[in-house]
Amino acid sequence: MKLKVYGCRGSVSTSRPVSLFGGNTSCIVIESFGHSLVLDAGSGLVQFEADLKAKSSDYMCKLNKPIDILVSHLHMDHIVGLPIFGPCWNRDSPGVQIYTCLRNDHSSLKDQIFGPFEPPYWPVNMKDIANAECIPISDKVPFTVGPFKIMPFTATHPDNTLSFHIDDGHNTLVHLLDNETSAMDEEFYSDLVNYCRGVDMVVFDAAYTPSDYKKKKEWGHSTIEDGYRLAEISGCKQMLFSHFSFEYTDAELTTLEEQFKPHGDRFIFSRDGLEMNIV
Repeated sequence: MKLKVYGCRGSVSTSRPVSLFGGNTSCIVIESFGHSLVLDAGSGLVQFEADLKAKSSDYMCKLNKPIDILVSHLHMDHIVGLPIFGPCWNRDSPGVQIYTCLRNDHSSLKDQIFGPFEPPYWPVNMKDIANAECIPISDKVPFTVGPFKIMPFTATHPDNTLSFHIDDGHNTLVHLLDNETSAMDEEFYSDLVNYCRGVDMVVFDAAYTPSDYKKKKEWGHSTIEDGYRLAEISGCKQMLFSHFSFEYTDAELTTLEEQFKPHGDRFIFSRDGLEMNIV
């Protein structure tokens, strides 16, 4: 399984000069057996399309299947890349397949995903033109996308958020962005540990430092120390810290990263453009 980070920030993309960690919101792409799976569709999705264009300027015409996108929840920083992602609106492409959970039963999943993108908040009504099949998924109901066997499970975060255990038959990855682990009760945390036990990679929500977290409890995010604790208890092989608050500078993140250097490559700090093989 290969992994590439296209966005590692939370809440909003950062516009300050950023050279090391990047400024896009959540988007990670994993690849296995020639099949790509997009994990969240933040502003980093735009850079993923740039990679596709670099391989072929008319890549949309050459796609032989929809692009699969797994969305943890519908907060704006996790879907803002969708309306400007070419395959989402260009009818010359096979489009996209978006997997996420319904927030309520009062409207279709497509309306819930693309509802924010209509006038006067967006220049066109994406609900009408989106070239997307929107597929509802549920807590603890497994499903398969290409080579990936996916088990969704509930996260501690507002508005029907899911985490994911993903297995391609050779490697396992757990996606835990937007998850407040310290707010879990003992049973909930025990279940989380079991999902992460011995897996090859955990992508962990490291939004805040402990001091900043004190002011932002119940916002649905964790700290780097929470990740370290989970790694030690679960015995996961590697942990990728991500979803850093947009407030943190390169210098501040570098200081945090230096604290984990004694652990070798077990703990990795995300940055836009990071590529790695999961082994």
